[in-house]
Amino acid sequence: MFGFGKNDKDPLADARAAERWLAAFPANDPLATQSGLVTALGRAAEVDAPRTPQRLATIIHVDHGCTSLRKSLTQQYIEHATRSTKIEHQLWAALFDLTQAFLLAYYSYAREVSRHAQSTKWQQLLPELVCRQIVHMGLDARIRLYRYEPWIPAKWAELHDLFALACSRQIERHALPRGAGSTTIEHEYLLTLLLQLMHGGNMTARHLEWVATELESWAAPLRLALEPSSATSFYVDLGAREGLKRRTPGPLEGRVLFLDTRTLHSVLLQNVLMLEQKIKREPLSDRTPKRTEQLGLVARIAAQVDPEFKPFARRGERSATAGTADAILGFGKISAYLREEDTVPVPRLESGKSFGSTLELAVFGRIRNETDRRMELARRRFAQYSAPGGPWEIRDVSQTGYRLIAPMGTAGTMTLGTLAATRAHDHPGWTLGIIRRIKRMTADRAEIGMQIVANAMVAVELAELHKGSDAYSVNGETTAQGRRFHGLFLALRARDGDSEVQSLIVPPAEYQPGKRLHLTSARASNPIRFGRVLERQSDWVWAMVESGDATAPLPAVSDIVGVALPPSTEE
Repeated sequence: MFGFGKNDKDPLADARAAERWLAAFPANDPLATQSGLVTALGRAAEVDAPRTPQRLATIIHVDHGCTSLRKSLTQQYIEHATRSTKIEHQLWAALFDLTQAFLLAYYSYAREVSRHAQSTKWQQLLPELVCRQIVHMGLDARIRLYRYEPWIPAKWAELHDLFALACSRQIERHALPRGAGSTTIEHEYLLTLLLQLMHGGNMTARHLEWVATELESWAAPLRLALEPSSATSFYVDLGAREGLKRRTPGPLEGRVLFLDTRTLHSVLLQNVLMLEQKIKREPLSDRTPKRTEQLGLVARIAAQVDPEFKPFARRGERSATAGTADAILGFGKISAYLREEDTVPVPRLESGKSFGSTLELAVFGRIRNETDRRMELARRRFAQYSAPGGPWEIRDVSQTGYRLIAPMGTAGTMTLGTLAATRAHDHPGWTLGIIRRIKRMTADRAEIGMQIVANAMVAVELAELHKGSDAYSVNGETTAQGRRFHGLFLALRARDGDSEVQSLIVPPAEYQPGKRLHLTSARASNPIRFGRVLERQSDWVWAMVESGDATAPLPAVSDIVGVALPPSTEE
């Protein structure tokens, strides 16, 4: 009532007050600190808020001190975002709102600096103000790429205008503080350009953060120049509304600056060689899977920034197509749907089997619309498992994959490495693939790149085999069945006339090299043994599989499914 204990002092009035204010937040609750900062920065950006050079210096000081807060929120996002959509949105919004709050505060002070062109105190803060704006624009781009969302043209124009301002004041290469070291406006500008160039929709948030961290040192020697270093070097047009582009034979017009990426390419190739040597020296090390993953990532990035244009060699030629496909996402839903299809098929209505059918037969002399009824039952069952947003559009197909257009309602729920089962509307069988690329095209559509891993699949029940007294025999040894779990039995035929390549997808905890199992489906029952791992994700493991009995080869998956494998897409 009388305001006892209430502190009306602006926490951003000076650096010392800001430090005491931030220290009062719980150290183990970064979301509380983020919320307080967003509120304080929002008040600082209001039209009638007092603005002085000291307050701007305080906001910049607080910004530098928020590095650990951003790292904590980012780490939580990487580790926990896949647990649920709610957690992902909460952490993503916290990172996004924090960056937007700083940007809005800096925008308000940028207008103030422009109104005090003759003030030495204000103009001395201009280099760091521009630098912090570019830093936060880079963070904005990175956070959006967590959700595979590229920048709109207006964002590029805003970034280029900031760098053009720095160039006009000749401050783009002034050393400015950042953390324990220093940086420049040009360096921060290049980091944003390069990160967006390297991200083609095929990096997870973890990959993106690792690349962004390494890029600090990789890009340290890079500089923008007025003259090109080669006929295919990269360039950026400060008057355009897009990022780095590779030069073409045609003439260039506008405010163009060139980037020589030979140094960056050499550093990346050195990293590739180093990782290859470590993998060869320690093939059985616990770090080998992570190094292999990094090797593929660095090799892909090196090819993208290669100053000499070298087109990617495609594993299969693409052919344009048109059509739609149903989709189911995730190992659990795909397995559950296929099991239900096998164990509880859509019932066929027969005369005399129910009161309704008997009545229809008596009144109309036939059962009406049996096909329509079966289709409606199948649609209702599929709706329980299908990806949200409806069917996907098929744009082109190759021997190894699809390019599809999916609703954003679907793309927002998937990540790289998600299993996707698709069934074209003109084909009866399901195809299994792995999502390898996601790129948001518009507010309601995203482009999906999917690698095909199976032309046919069937849900199976797997039981552990132990030595015992049961009726099953593997290589002359009597075995007993233990705990049961579910998996997907897959077959891939790359070309017409090739034999099926069979594999198995199971939950991660169930895979052990050489583990013996008994595979049971609606039409087959065989002992099997795990082979080598092909790929491992958080919710599934894909491994080769071989027969557990030398006298009984594995059955053809296409025979179990009852649908022939689709012909090869090669011309």
